[in-house]
Amino acid sequence: MDTQRELNNIFTIAAKEFRDYIKSKRFILVGILYAVMALAIIGITLLIFNNYKSIGMASQFKPSAVLSMMDILNLILVLLAVIITADTISAEKKDRTIYQLLSKPVERSTVVWGKFVGCLGVVSFFFTSSSLLAYALIAILTGVYPPAGDVMNVLEVIVFMILLFSVYVALGILISAVTKNPLISILGGVIAWMAFFFSNAIGGAMGNLAINSGSTIVLGDPFPQYPIYAKILVLIDPISHDVVNFLLGSSQYPPDGMPAWANVIFLLAYAGILLLVSVELFKRQDI
Repeated sequence: MDTQRELNNIFTIAAKEFRDYIKSKRFILVGILYAVMALAIIGITLLIFNNYKSIGMASQFKPSAVLSMMDILNLILVLLAVIITADTISAEKKDRTIYQLLSKPVERSTVVWGKFVGCLGVVSFFFTSSSLLAYALIAILTGVYPPAGDVMNVLEVIVFMILLFSVYVALGILISAVTKNPLISILGGVIAWMAFFFSNAIGGAMGNLAINSGSTIVLGDPFPQYPIYAKILVLIDPISHDVVNFLLGSSQYPPDGMPAWANVIFLLAYAGILLLVSVELFKRQDI
């Protein structure tokens, strides 16, 4: 019974978080940014289709190519996920509405999970709607209608991307849980995003340098040949586990040398650990 009550509380908080964001000015700004990026990707994908058509290979074009192109923007999309989330708890601390929420029979862990579900719902809404719209428009504009297998690949990509976003949403929740100023929270989210990016870049550079300095010629995926310290630097970055192009068949190897299922488990564990840390730190705070 208590579990059912807590689940109800989580979804009540999540629904309120989602509604509040939908009504905010930030929703319009982020929505416009997503729309502009989607339109740009659609334009680029149409150019690729015309290139296929000009060389008589239009039959080999797949509308899911638009998601392969959108994958290039994932670095920006995950930054938006952090920014959307990073002030969700700290803003309530600043406005003192957190006292009203915690005065009710609600556990602090419930607040964290509710905020997480609500923010992930917002991010998932933006990504899923823009991806499906872009996919449908490409099919209509090119006249290439996808087979069932292509549709299933697209759905797999959307589910995977929501999982990837969940790590960055959990990161934003963690930052928001330990800060009291929304601006500091957002700045902290941007700094964390940059730290992940540079960790991946430095790890990749060090790994390639180690390989190139040796006498062994590496064929295929170079990542398994990286030294352990370079692998750790790469794997710390959640986006290094992005297997979108692998799922779409555009890449023969996952980017981190791990099978797709292992990346899914890794991201689930990553998000879970961040949320557990958020809960513990939020519980210990004197608000």
